[in-house]
Amino acid sequence: MAAPNPTLQQINDNISVAVQNGKYLTLKTHRMTEMVEKHIQYAVESILDKNERPQLVTTAYTILKELVINGCKANQKRIFFDERGLDITDPQDYVQGIAEYKKIFSEDMALEYGLKARTRGYYVIIDFNFDSTGMTLEVINNTPIARQEETSIRERLKRAMGYNDIAEFYMDQAMEGDSEGAGLGIALIIILLKGENVDPNFFRIIIEEDRTIARLEIPFTEEFVSKRHARQQEG
Repeated sequence: MAAPNPTLQQINDNISVAVQNGKYLTLKTHRMTEMVEKHIQYAVESILDKNERPQLVTTAYTILKELVINGCKANQKRIFFDERGLDITDPQDYVQGIAEYKKIFSEDMALEYGLKARTRGYYVIIDFNFDSTGMTLEVINNTPIARQEETSIRERLKRAMGYNDIAEFYMDQAMEGDSEGAGLGIALIIILLKGENVDPNFFRIIIEEDRTIARLEIPFTEEFVSKRHARQQEG
C-alpha cells in the first residue's frame, strides 16, 4: 500500500527545520498549484524572518512565483510541441507551434501538462541559498530555451531596465499596439527590485545546453558577495 502524500503542514514543518538548521533549501515541482505556492511563500517567509528581513517577503515571493510559473510553462510548451511533431528549435515550426499554443492552451491544460511533465521527467527546482549577508534564489528547469525565445527574453530584460513603474511599461506597450503585455513578468521583476533598492543586475537568466536558470540575489548587508562577483574574483 502506497504511503499517503505529506500534508501542507508536514512539508512546511520540514521547511522550517531545514531553514533553522542550515543555509540551503531545495523544493521541486512539475506544475504550479495552490499548495506549491503556499510552500514557496512559507519558505521565503521562514528565511527572511530568520534573517530579520520580513519587509522583503512580498517582493521575493512575487518574483519567485513568476519565475516558477515561467519554468513550468517552458517545460509544458516543449511537451506541447513534441505531441504535435514540431521541432521547437526550428524557426518555422516554432512560429506555427507558438501560434497554436497561444490559441488553445488553458489553465486546465496546464494542470494536465504538469502531470505529463512529471511522467516525462521534466521538472522545476527552486534552490534557496542564504546566510546573514544575503539570499540567492535559483529557479532551474531542465529544458533549454529556444533561440527565438532567448533573443526575446534578452531584449525584454534590456528594455525593462529602463522602467521605474508598471504604468510606464503598460503605456509603452499600448503605444506599440501590444495588447497581450509581452514581457510583463520581466518588467515586473525589475520594477519590484528597484522599489526595494535592490540592484536589478542581481537578476540574471542563464541559458545552458540542457537547462535554464533564473537567478535572483538579494543582499542583506554590504558583505554579500554575488556569484558573478565571486567568479570574477576567482578569475
